[in-house]
Amino acid sequence: MGEQLYTLRKYCDYENLLDLAVFKFKNELPYVDNNERCKLVLLSKGNLVIELNGDLMDLKAPSAIYLSDRDILKNKKESKYQAYIIFFKPCIINDAFTYERLYSREFESLEGSTLYQDYLLVRNFIFQDSQSPKAASFIPRSLADMVDIIEKLDAELKLSDDGFWPCRSRSYFIELLFKLKYCFINNSTTGENNTAFISRLYEYFNNHIREKITLGMVTTEFNLNRNTLNKVCVEETGMTCMTVLAEHRMNLAKYWLSDTAIPIFEIAQRLGFEDPNYFNKVFRKATGKSPTQYRKDTRS
Repeated sequence: MGEQLYTLRKYCDYENLLDLAVFKFKNELPYVDNNERCKLVLLSKGNLVIELNGDLMDLKAPSAIYLSDRDILKNKKESKYQAYIIFFKPCIINDAFTYERLYSREFESLEGSTLYQDYLLVRNFIFQDSQSPKAASFIPRSLADMVDIIEKLDAELKLSDDGFWPCRSRSYFIELLFKLKYCFINNSTTGENNTAFISRLYEYFNNHIREKITLGMVTTEFNLNRNTLNKVCVEETGMTCMTVLAEHRMNLAKYWLSDTAIPIFEIAQRLGFEDPNYFNKVFRKATGKSPTQYRKDTRS
């Protein structure tokens, strides 16, 4: 394999270059020392002992490693493992994300803005602190969903035959980063307190986000009656269970609307809405704007 850590495709006689590429490796992590791109390593099988910026880490699958252009990773022990590596430049998330601006921390002060929400997707790659772990394990039930997204991303990059392949590829990558945020939240909790339960609830929503999820499905999954389920949700989030689900879906929709050009009907389908008109209604109720207006306003 050559060192082409990006995707170059031709469509209708035009060449498009997207700084995003997916590779799958066994027992090696080539090109993680590349100093032009960030790297997301998803360890899907086996275990990996590494030294990351001087810190020794013993990781077991499934785990994720967030690497910046500056991080130094060394494999400290021969072992058998399987991993996906996604190479990218942060500007594919938002054009504002040059390395100079990211390292200056200028986006830290923009909390509450659309730009800040985008920044949270890439912060783990750039900084290492209590808010942004460089590596963490997540529970096995989430692995199949993560791998499914990566393989859809890979297929879109290599095989798609329509002009939406760049923005659709970015949408899959955004979805992956969005869901991984909740994996880290889950990983940071111990014991089945209410906070840990809410993390498991988000995990369930992530794994089934393309499906029509009913309150009955959730109560069956967690063996709770609806009153107890809603009581816990309200105590932890201020919202009922189905309102938590709606907000979670709308948050992902906001990313796709502001950062990609994929059609609104496709966003609705990928979030479990069979009727795009109903998606429009739910989105307007949540944001005060139609999806079309929201997309227009966040790009102006």
